[in-house]
Amino acid sequence: MSFIMRQKEIPKYIDTIPKSDKLRRLVWQIMSYVLFKPFSLPFFRAWRIAVLRFFGAKLHKTCNVYASVYIPSPWNLEMGEQSTLGPEVKLHLGKTVIGRKVLVSQRTYLCSATHQIDSLNTPLVIGAIYLQDFAWIAAETFIMSGVTVGEGAVVGARAAVFKDVTPWTVIGGNPAKLIKKRAIRNINL
Repeated sequence: MSFIMRQKEIPKYIDTIPKSDKLRRLVWQIMSYVLFKPFSLPFFRAWRIAVLRFFGAKLHKTCNVYASVYIPSPWNLEMGEQSTLGPEVKLHLGKTVIGRKVLVSQRTYLCSATHQIDSLNTPLVIGAIYLQDFAWIAAETFIMSGVTVGEGAVVGARAAVFKDVTPWTVIGGNPAKLIKKRAIRNINL
């Protein structure tokens, strides 16, 4: 009897994502399987950029996005020149802004949305992630919504980043912590 009473007390989930956005994402997902994902060879790089641009991404012509990247909302993606989203990187629904010459290594998860935890409905909260110029996000890193990775920062492999990263530092761990300052000794342009 008490189980039935508790079930009545549980608030109904409130979906905050507009139906128009869901439809737009569905169209993109279907089209990505036809126009984007099959074109995985390196000489299709410009084609993949063109397809993402057609669906609203703001990408510099020199950036590289691997065909295995999961992008649910390309219109929320911006990338500067010579930046790369490596194999099997996953983005989320929110905005992802990537500066110039940024490397996001394989299987990284850029989680630009979360849920509001001060409500039992836990509605979706869409945010943004900013990766500034010359940053390197190493393999299998998790970066949470609302985080800015500063210019020239290096995030070590498998780090979990929940707070902003100071420019020109190296961080790592779970949760990520400062390892050292990043000093550039050799500039090859």
